[in-house]
Amino acid sequence: MAIWSKGGDDTEAIVHAFTVGDDWQYDRVLAPYDILGSIAHVRMLARIGILNAAEMAALVEGLRQLHREYSAGGWTVESSDEDVHSKIELLLTQRLGEPAKKLHTGRSRNDQVLTALRLWEKDALVGCAEEVLACIAALLAQARAHEFHPLPGYTHLQRAMPSSVGMFFAAHAQGLLDDLLLLEAAYRFIDACPLGSGASYGVGLPLDREYAARLLGFARWGGVALADANSRGKGEAAVLDAIASIVTDLNRYASDLVFFTSQEAGFFTIGKGFTTGSSIMPQKRNPDLFELIRARCARFHALRAGLAGIVHGLPSGYARDLQDTKALVIDGVEIARGIVTVTTAATPTLVPVRERILAALSPDIYATDEAYRLVREQGLPFRDAYRIVGCSLDRLQDPDHDAVVRSRTHAGSTGNLGLPHLQARLAEEQAAWHGRRARYEGLWHSLLDGPLR
Repeated sequence: MAIWSKGGDDTEAIVHAFTVGDDWQYDRVLAPYDILGSIAHVRMLARIGILNAAEMAALVEGLRQLHREYSAGGWTVESSDEDVHSKIELLLTQRLGEPAKKLHTGRSRNDQVLTALRLWEKDALVGCAEEVLACIAALLAQARAHEFHPLPGYTHLQRAMPSSVGMFFAAHAQGLLDDLLLLEAAYRFIDACPLGSGASYGVGLPLDREYAARLLGFARWGGVALADANSRGKGEAAVLDAIASIVTDLNRYASDLVFFTSQEAGFFTIGKGFTTGSSIMPQKRNPDLFELIRARCARFHALRAGLAGIVHGLPSGYARDLQDTKALVIDGVEIARGIVTVTTAATPTLVPVRERILAALSPDIYATDEAYRLVREQGLPFRDAYRIVGCSLDRLQDPDHDAVVRSRTHAGSTGNLGLPHLQARLAEEQAAWHGRRARYEGLWHSLLDGPLR
């Protein structure tokens, strides 16, 4: 029987199957977070006098036991369950009887699932940030190891200007560092507790929303109940939009490496164990890893578009359409974190192939340098120097490639990448994200194991 049933009004099996869909599978992800939200709710109800001390103690211990059992694989959410919320309430009622019937006082499944999602999203964003930080560290290690190693720079996939291996890796590291600013913004948006907003319009009880938010490690309680309810879908979009920047940057990195490791370029080799073979061609070592990163990025963006489609045109207040946003954000985060993790693992295996790189540094790639030499030494206007060099490309000669890399000394160029600054930014971000995790995990540990007071 569904938790909303009044007797004799259960849905037909076909309706149950359709409305539940695959939501129960995603509720398996949310189960531990839903229990945390319920423990905080119980303690808040006791604080305002709805539960007595004995009822609170029984419910909290019952919820803690369910959390321990779930973590150990003792129970899970099944397709026959309406959702994780009803499953937890059913298990508690079977074990505790009357006190369990008071668990849902002062909340709706709407603010309950919103709270569980926000807790999971906070945890997922921190986990994603930590994985991105590891990826940045791998990129910077490569940048330091090959800081002044020459490499052709490309525009329009044609050789353009001299670059360096250090610049290639440092550029992608900086891109991910910048993406963490967007991840932080999403985290700050998510870091508000919607518990107590009810079915969109609050409840007729003197709930202490600030207390519940503090117990759960949120930076603030939500605010206007309807605004909290309307944030369903908006929060998920904030998470995916922030992560989309990371995914897009790694898509570009993967595309670079598919080209750079091709036989036509051959600028890098990929370590053993990070390529695949062909079922028909014995000689093949394919960069499938990086090609699939591009494909997974496309799948991620499709989920993001689907989320936008679901929330488009919805009125204020809860609508069941919003149930399907859960799968999109959970799947999107899983795809993105997989992309980051495999990129981090593959990056240290990349080795520059110097002879192939030097062979690609043809004299014409230094055409712009020659124009600037005329500007610098002869005082010519750049447009005149540009025309002179452009009309005599056949006269260009190979310079000392390594010397050119080191000679470019303005900030951000190959001879002055600012790697110490990037390393310092990495350290700052590592400390900041570690601090965020420490703050909420300490409070969650207290909910699950601390004394009741």
